[in-house]
Amino acid sequence: MKNKIVGSYYAGNECVQLVLMPGYGGEFYTTPEDGAIARIKVGADDDWNGALTALFHEIFELMFDRVKCRLRPTNDISRSTASYIFVADHQDFGDVCARCAEFVNECLPDFTKEFKNWKKATKKEG
Repeated sequence: MKNKIVGSYYAGNECVQLVLMPGYGGEFYTTPEDGAIARIKVGADDDWNGALTALFHEIFELMFDRVKCRLRPTNDISRSTASYIFVADHQDFGDVCARCAEFVNECLPDFTKEFKNWKKATKKEG
């Protein structure tokens, strides 16, 4: 299947687009193309728990990046995302949680519906 745009939802003071994609896991883009808002893509071929885990992982990582708590060690020249670390005080952590809660609260009904539709469509194809 092709990517499916679920919608755009607030996370703090910005909107983030949510997209279902073929595959597993997830990814985010702070500036996917010129003039576009941030985008999170979640693999819809996983089960519900895996897709929801990817959604939470990506929105938290994006919000940690936005509040400047996602860091790459300076001596690591690889492109591996495994090298990122997160450093936050209690106030920053609370801010990230609030942004993520707003996003998940807004997107979850649509995400649930589109995930179910994706599963139905892939069963018909297979």
